[in-house]
Amino acid sequence: MNYYRRWGRLAKPYFEWQFQQLAPYLGNRVADVGCGLGNFVGLLKNKELYFGLEPDEELAAEFRANQSSGNIQIASNGDITGEPIVQELRDHRIDSVICVNVLEHIKDDKTAMAHLVNGVTKGGHICILVPALACLYGTIDRFDGHHRRYSKKSLLALTNGLAVKVVDLYYMNFIGMFGWFIKGRILKSESCRDGDYKAMNRILPIMARLEKWIRPPAGMSLVMILRKE
Repeated sequence: MNYYRRWGRLAKPYFEWQFQQLAPYLGNRVADVGCGLGNFVGLLKNKELYFGLEPDEELAAEFRANQSSGNIQIASNGDITGEPIVQELRDHRIDSVICVNVLEHIKDDKTAMAHLVNGVTKGGHICILVPALACLYGTIDRFDGHHRRYSKKSLLALTNGLAVKVVDLYYMNFIGMFGWFIKGRILKSESCRDGDYKAMNRILPIMARLEKWIRPPAGMSLVMILRKE
C-alpha cells in the first residue's frame, strides 16, 4: 500500500500528462479502470459521475473510505474480465472509459476489452494507455506483474470483432523508453527510485511540449482511442 501512495505522490505530473491524452474524448460519466487509490479523481471530480473499478480489495476499501462521496463512486466488483461488470457499466450509463496501465496485468486482455466496449454507451469512447514495445520488457515489468508490452498490431488485435472505430493510435514518452530499457534490461532493477521520478518530472514539461507537436516513432507507452459504433 505504501508503494501506491509513494507512486501516486511522486508521479503526479506524469499522471497529468497521461490524462491530457485522454481528456478530449471523455464525456460526463467516466469509468476509471484500475483506479487504485484514485490518481485521476482530482482531474475528474467535476464530472457528473466518476466510477472507479478496482479488483484489489485492499485498494478498493481504501478508495471507498477516502474518496467515495456524491458523484465519486466505486464499483462493487472491479474485475473487468467478469461478465457482471458489463451490466454494472450499463446501469451507471457510462459514456467513456479510461484504462491506464491496466491491460498488461490481465491474462485475458481480449475479454477485458470486449467487456469495456460492451458496457459503454453507443458513441462513447474507450481510452486505453498501455506499456509499449516488447523489446523494453524487463525486470521492472516482471516485478509489476506485467504479462506483456504491446505493439500497435497486438493492441489493435484486441478490437477484432468489436463494434468500435479506432479514432487514434500513437506512441508517447520517447525519452522515457531509454530509461526504462536501462533500468529493466541492463541494470535489472526491480522498481524505480524516488530520484527516477524526480528526474522524469524535471524533463517532462519539455518532453510533453515536443510530443504535442511531433509524435515520436516509438515510445514507452501506446495510446489508443476507440469510439463505440
